[in-house]
Amino acid sequence: MESDVVVINHHLFFADLAVKETGFGELIPEASSYIFDEAHQLPDIASLYFGESLSSRQLLELAKEIDFVYRTELREAKQISKATEQLRTATLDFRLAFAIDKGTGSWRDKSRERIMRLHAQRLVQVMEFLSEVLIERLGKSEVLDHCYEKLSQFTLLFKKLNDVNESGFSYWFDCTRQHFSLNITPLSVAERFQLECKKKVATWVFTSATLSVKGKFDHFTELLGLQNSQCLQLSSPFDYANQTLFVVPRLLPEPEPPGLATKLVEQLAPVIRASKGRCFFLCTSHAMMNQLATGFRQTLTMPVLLQGEKSKQALLDEFIEHGNALLVATGSFWEGVDVRGQVLSCVIIDKIPFSSPEEPLLKARIEDAQLKGKDPFFDVQLPQAVITFKQGIGRLIRAEEDKGVVIVCDNRLVTRKYGNLFLNSLPCMPRTRSLLNAIDFLKT
Repeated sequence: MESDVVVINHHLFFADLAVKETGFGELIPEASSYIFDEAHQLPDIASLYFGESLSSRQLLELAKEIDFVYRTELREAKQISKATEQLRTATLDFRLAFAIDKGTGSWRDKSRERIMRLHAQRLVQVMEFLSEVLIERLGKSEVLDHCYEKLSQFTLLFKKLNDVNESGFSYWFDCTRQHFSLNITPLSVAERFQLECKKKVATWVFTSATLSVKGKFDHFTELLGLQNSQCLQLSSPFDYANQTLFVVPRLLPEPEPPGLATKLVEQLAPVIRASKGRCFFLCTSHAMMNQLATGFRQTLTMPVLLQGEKSKQALLDEFIEHGNALLVATGSFWEGVDVRGQVLSCVIIDKIPFSSPEEPLLKARIEDAQLKGKDPFFDVQLPQAVITFKQGIGRLIRAEEDKGVVIVCDNRLVTRKYGNLFLNSLPCMPRTRSLLNAIDFLKT
């Protein structure tokens, strides 16, 4: 609280807002300036914190608490034990009704299935019955009184999560092998975020290498409701014109044909050899990542590292230590990774990073855009893909002396009109369609 400068991550900032809303305290002090680095992440993180969630873990933990009170304080109230067991059983049965091992999906769609409606009705009945049982014992145990309040909150929230017809929200579920969570996430955090900004008399600064799309900040400012904001795009200190080469190889098929991984290994192995390893291969799916790693391990003699086999930091340390490795990765390696110097001389991207339209939050934003008469592809999917694309490209040049090649194995950058949106959002990098030019550049 006495510090002049406090450095935290985005999640802690929003967690602090949540704690302050309860009126029970605060995690960080008020400040005169709030500076967000990697600010392109803010809209999605804010959506999660401004949303609501109920999980089987919460319900089972509540059942455990109530059962503990029964066993230690109210042994005569056997009905509490029976009602608590019903809550536990109904919660576990609700998880089984999803009939999937694990995964995420639209709760708005899933909740319409007859089996899910029946289990949802059953869980509401059990929660309301347990509530009636606890009412008769209120005042006899402080812990039980607290449990009753929590049960009331969970019951209201569960009913809200099952009223999936309200527009402007994404309703989604997430399942692990044993547990589930139901979530409601606002599609726009603009109004809520602006409310928080107005509460604080402060300066707000948002910075990132990927806030703009084709030189404009509209996509970002609209997501956070930043009206009348001052926007500034600064030129890069890096000499991209002389230190980089951007390649979209010829003779590659459209993404997702059978055997694409084999073709990519065949065409790109010579480039990776010319680069003496020192290469990131960034993929848009785990399936492609695993296929490529297998192919390159059979083809190359240099070390091939694979995301998931070790921790992120351990892989980066090993990549730097080897000095001639290929790292095949996805997800978290597209951003927030800083490898400087010639130990990283080549970044290869398998295709334009469009998010799956089945991803719940994106799917809901697409539906919302359709309702508002917008074009979901151009107004929602494209801007987000451009930002992710720029993050991946940004892994290569991290210091003024860095030099290297970026290869994107997706002809849509050249064959589709929207390809220009991606290309025009990049620094001024010389372009070629020839992998031989890339090999020559890496050898100089």
